[in-house]
Amino acid sequence: MNHRDSGTVAVETAVVSMLLIILLFGIVESSFLFKDWLSVSAAARAGARMGASQPRVPNFAQAAADQVTNSLSDLDPANLQAVWVYRTTSTGASAGLPDSGSFASCTTCVKFTWKAASSSLTSALPGSDNWASTSQNACAGDPARDSLGVYVKYQHKSLLGFFFNNAIISESTVMWVEPMATYTTCHP
Repeated sequence: MNHRDSGTVAVETAVVSMLLIILLFGIVESSFLFKDWLSVSAAARAGARMGASQPRVPNFAQAAADQVTNSLSDLDPANLQAVWVYRTTSTGASAGLPDSGSFASCTTCVKFTWKAASSSLTSALPGSDNWASTSQNACAGDPARDSLGVYVKYQHKSLLGFFFNNAIISESTVMWVEPMATYTTCHP
């Protein structure tokens, strides 16, 4: 009787081993996706912090985009699809976000795309640079003070190629623009 069961054990071992290997690869792929998501989330926060800390400075949007690039140093910058620095009216969950959070279009923002030739984010989208630093409201105590948001869209490339290949990771962060001391220089 033992002689007939030996073939069954070999087949069961092969099936269970394949399932365990697939499970292992799934865990590894999920871990890489989660790592990339954490990096994109941290980059959006770093960019928003940089842009919000420079009220009424002419290159605030470029500084925010550069900070996003610096924060994504552990990822492939060629997979960075878009970075938006946008104006909002509050820091609520979706209040003031472009298209209620769908990010299909933006009325007051600066859009950046990755340019491989210069190895940097550039605002090369026509008509996307429509948030002048001089129009920022950075007055302390003003309930209409601007908020600055940063939206980052990144394409995750799977290292193993089994799961989550070409998954899109997008994250946005909104922060109040740092208040300035005097009313004459802080209001448009």
